[in-house]
Amino acid sequence: MKDSHTIKAEFNAERLDMERYLLVVLFLVQQRWGYIIGRNLADDQITTKQWLMMIVMANAFQNPPSMQEMADAMSTTHQNVKQLATRLETRGFLKIEKDSENKRILRLKVTEECFKYWDKRTSQDVKSITSLFRGLEDDEIKKLFEIMGKLEKISSELYNEAKN
Repeated sequence: MKDSHTIKAEFNAERLDMERYLLVVLFLVQQRWGYIIGRNLADDQITTKQWLMMIVMANAFQNPPSMQEMADAMSTTHQNVKQLATRLETRGFLKIEKDSENKRILRLKVTEECFKYWDKRTSQDVKSITSLFRGLEDDEIKKLFEIMGKLEKISSELYNEAKN
């Protein structure tokens, strides 16, 4: 008969194996979805990073974010955001403007062109998104939504700790 310490060690080893598997699978899913989304955007000559930036910019902020606020929201560097923003500005999807109170701060403003682009893509995007989750029942989507929310919070905390 196994003692409680041995049972706990076996459970922890089994959990660690599952956690390792989940970590690898999350990275693989991210890679595959990035590829799929990239192919869906290829005709529009938009990268997945530009796509993500437009979505975050349009949905995560009440007011036009600064470059640094966008970098923090996307867990990337100010320089990466500036490169993405410059390309998106060239395409007419956003404007880079100096802050009215602090001229050293650059703000990112979504343009009408950006909203028109997303409106044009709506039906195509619905099909694309639902295809990524086909085979999952409504209750599984709800559970996954809750779990991903928890993982996002944990990852954000760990990311902020690592930055400091």
